[in-house]
Amino acid sequence: MISRRLTLGLLAAGAMAPAAFSHTLYPQWVAYRRKHLLVGCHREDNETFRLAEMLVDEINHALPKAKARAARAPRAERLASLIGTDQMEVAVMTRAEAVEMRDGAGSFAPYGKIALTRLADFGPYVLAADAGFPIRHAWMVTTAIHSGGVVQDIPKAVALPLHPGAEAQIAGIALDDLPEP
Repeated sequence: MISRRLTLGLLAAGAMAPAAFSHTLYPQWVAYRRKHLLVGCHREDNETFRLAEMLVDEINHALPKAKARAARAPRAERLASLIGTDQMEVAVMTRAEAVEMRDGAGSFAPYGKIALTRLADFGPYVLAADAGFPIRHAWMVTTAIHSGGVVQDIPKAVALPLHPGAEAQIAGIALDDLPEP
């Protein structure tokens, strides 16, 4: 007969096993993030998810090797954490969120200033990219968005600078004329 103490110990070990097992999957998440272009969005604003899904469709149509996926964070602050730690490079957010994230202001203060640029504009929303996002990748993503006929609203005064790759694409510079990484 198994003692009560041993039974409780085995139950406790079994309850902890999923947590320990999930921790070992971290390397797979790193590989997944390298293999797929994750387009961030967040649950507090459903429009970010709708835009991210639309952009993912356009990117995958034009650039199937990008294997773009929408990645939905619980809040915009989580996007700041992911972008600030190089776990994500692009995300859909409001202009106000992008500016506060860039400045490390408001609810984004705990994450510090994050060097953000923009790839595309959609009314009060922006497809923001980390400033370190490769120029050639930004050019290709911007081309995919433009060639897909996604309607953009590019305002005259935007506090977030245009990414150099998006600038080059809009200026008509060919991909082959861009610097190698």
